[in-house]
Amino acid sequence: MILAFDPGRDKTGFAFVDEEGNLILSGIFETREREKFFEALLHDCILKSYITEQEIESLPENLISDVKFIAIGNGTHSREFHDYVKNRTGIEIVTADEKNTTIEARGLYWKIHEPNFFMRLMPESMRVPSRVLDDLAAWAIGMRAMKKYRDIKENKL
Repeated sequence: MILAFDPGRDKTGFAFVDEEGNLILSGIFETREREKFFEALLHDCILKSYITEQEIESLPENLISDVKFIAIGNGTHSREFHDYVKNRTGIEIVTADEKNTTIEARGLYWKIHEPNFFMRLMPESMRVPSRVLDDLAAWAIGMRAMKKYRDIKENKL
């Protein structure tokens, strides 16, 4: 399992992603609450108020111990967030390009939430999701990091 983050100034998206790139669970927390988020995570729980997609029951009991590596987008506030996560968890970190992940997150949203008949008549680029997508951007970052991680392990990079 991979834990991916899309760190931002005001809010941070996170996503647990399985080895095949499937979303297990995702959510968003206010960046100023990162200590509270990591405290809960290190005690094997996620606060339900942070969750936006999937069910908490789908997670293994030992959340943090099942994480193979942590993926972090390389955009806004990533350096500080990277250092914080490394010091807090000690888990290997893979950075990934987060260019266009917000656009990719829109596509992922419509993959999870089938648009109704009228929305399907619109081009996908004009459909506006009903919520912010920082967690799905984290999912996209996680998938990119997974590819990068595999390439590194196979000596392609």
